[in-house]
Amino acid sequence: MVSTAESRSLDADQAVDLDELAGLDRGRQRCECDHGDDEAYAACGRKAKWRVSIDCDCGENHPRTVEILCSRCLRTLRQTQDQDSITARPL
Repeated sequence: MVSTAESRSLDADQAVDLDELAGLDRGRQRCECDHGDDEAYAACGRKAKWRVSIDCDCGENHPRTVEILCSRCLRTLRQTQDQDSITARPL
């Protein structure tokens, strides 16, 4: 039996918040780069243009992180990280 989206119903507890799904076109996305200090997170806020996957290169096998960045923050990241550990795709 093939299950389709029409045949399944979602309870209120199972509803999906579309704002939490990465990659959906929700208008202008903002850069997530942290420009805050040690006490608080402060997002950059510029118009994001890149979806960036970053592989950990410390040797501890940390999971890959994904960030939404503007061009300026991507350039800064490339200066501080190993070039092979970064994959950038346009939004």
